[in-house]
Parts: sequence; C-alpha cells; structure tokens
Amino acid sequence: MNLIDLKQVFDDRSVGAAEQFVPQGRLRGVRTRVVARRRRRIATWTTAAVVAVVALAVAVPGGQPDVTPAPAVSPSPARIEGFPEYALGARVVAAASGTAPEQRVELTVVPTTLDLVVFTRCDGAGENVSIMHELRVNGRELADGSCGGSLRPSDFAGLGVGVGEPATFVMRLSGAERQDESSRAAAPIPDGATFGIAVGERIPFDRYPLPPRPSATPTPLDRMPPNCAPAACADAVVIRSDPTDPLRPVRQTVAWRTLAQIDMVAQTPGLLHVRVNGVEVTTGEWWDYGTSGNGMYGDKDQGWKSPFGLDLRPGDPVTVEIVPEHVTGPWRVVLVPDEAVPGG
Repeated sequence: MNLIDLKQVFDDRSVGAAEQFVPQGRLRGVRTRVVARRRRRIATWTTAAVVAVVALAVAVPGGQPDVTPAPAVSPSPARIEGFPEYALGARVVAAASGTAPEQRVELTVVPTTLDLVVFTRCDGAGENVSIMHELRVNGRELADGSCGGSLRPSDFAGLGVGVGEPATFVMRLSGAERQDESSRAAAPIPDGATFGIAVGERIPFDRYPLPPRPSATPTPLDRMPPNCAPAACADAVVIRSDPTDPLRPVRQTVAWRTLAQIDMVAQTPGLLHVRVNGVEVTTGEWWDYGTSGNGMYGDKDQGWKSPFGLDLRPGDPVTVEIVPEHVTGPWRVVLVPDEAVPGG
C-alpha cells in the first residue's frame, strides 16, 4: 500500500516518531501538525492569495486504457503561478498566488481523480523567517505549520472531496517565526512576501516527464539515515539492489527487531514497494535523480497492527521483500531498529 498513515506530529524529520517521511532533499523547516490520522502524506508547506479557480485536469479513468500520448522525456519548463507544471508524480491543474499583506486564498478545483497533491510556496519572507499557515478543504481542517512543500492526503473522500465535484481549498496565513540556532520567536509577516497554492493530479509513471539523466557521477548510497546513531545502526538490516539488475526483487528473511523507521533511497526515478511477510507497508517514490530519501514509520508500539494486520515480535523470522518498479540504477533500504534512534 502506498497511501500511508501518519501517526503523529513530526518535527524536522524526527525518526523517534512514527510517521511517513518525505524526501530528505525537499525538507526545510518541517513543522507540520497532522490533524486527521490516516489522511495525510506530508512534506512542508506554503500559502496563497484570494482567487477562485475552477479547473478540469487530464482524466485518468480507472480501468480504462491510456490513450494519451506520452509526454516528452524532459519535464515541461512551464510554471503555473510560480509552481512547476509537473512535480512529485503530479501535474498541476490549478494554482493561485498573491502578495502579503493578503493572508487568505481560496482555490476551487473539479478533480478527475482523488489522487491529489497540494503544493504551497512562500518567497521573500526574509532570512531565517518561516511563514505559518492553516489549510482546509471543503471546510475541513487538513494541516497547519510552516509554509513550503506538498501534502498528499490518502483519503480525500473522507474530507468531503468527490470526483467531478467542486472542492474548495482555503489557506490562511497564521503568522511567522524567526529562528536561529537556539531559539524560535514570533515575527511579523513582511509586506511584499509572495505565496501560492496549487493542486496537482497524479498521473501514471509512464506519462510523467522525467528529467534527463545527469552526466555527473551519482551520489553513493553509503550514508546511513541522519538520525540513526552510528554505533547502534552498524548492524541495521540493509537491503540493496541487485548490482546487475536494479529491477530484480530482493527478498531477505531476518530475525525481527522492532523498527523506528524504514529509510529508502534511490539514484534514479522509480518506485520501491516494501513488503513485510507479504504485506505492502509502503512505497518509496522518486521522480528525479536527486538521490533524496523516503521513509516510513516502523512497527514500534504496534504501529503496523491496525493499518496492516502485522503484529511482529522481536526474534520472529520475518521476510522483507523490496519490489522495484521503473528504477534504472542502484537503490537501498535500511530497516532502522528502535534502539538505534536517540530518544526512540
């Protein structure tokens, strides 16, 4: 399953909490509160101006053959209200932007799928200043926190959103914070700061315009997860791609250790399906060659019992399988044990 429950608030990619992580390379000042469990995949956040837009996107009917011509190999250079047209497996279908002192935006879309991604951005706030926001859809609270990134709820239907029905997203600026190495304090939202919101619809992988493969040597996959204590992580289970065929599934049976998280990284665009005793618990995604990390909360505190029916006990023989899709280069998955995370 690739629509992941977020169990609690996370701060700056803390692996001590049970959560779904976003790519490391895209995280900046993450401080997002999740307000409806089992409805979110979170990155960071942004904001927008007062505009209502009704938009229809490229239809991707379930179960119907795809007759849309494949896009160019390179991503479109087009930008919509400051957002790239394609990002994170989605095509932006509606966007709006504005300038402070405005503090609220409404954006209405008519989705053709419920697999949506909401993007936000903020610019011009000043050095070490983060603009904060609140977001709602159809009057229901989605999330709040610092601005700049993306959000992909796993259950838009539960938030009152339906295919072919107008859905209104409202974002309100709630303040700003100035942060240094040791403190964080309230700050005014500077006039002239620009902000925006966009809604994208996910499209099939083979229709997504991938960037060209870079000529530079890829970043080696030898770095352990950043919040994993080196000594404790020395014997963490590491599963790597087949050196001759990165698309070959890799299966390993291990003596189970309670996990704080699963950490995934790949050098190329593609997907990694992670299955534990035959149950898919997460799918890592990459849409460029940035070697960014993906993550998934572990089974600590029986975190996998309700969503996946997995009640694993330390020492049990457990089979972990990684099933790659579309990747064309090396990848790596680390099972980070709970005791390896400081404060975990």
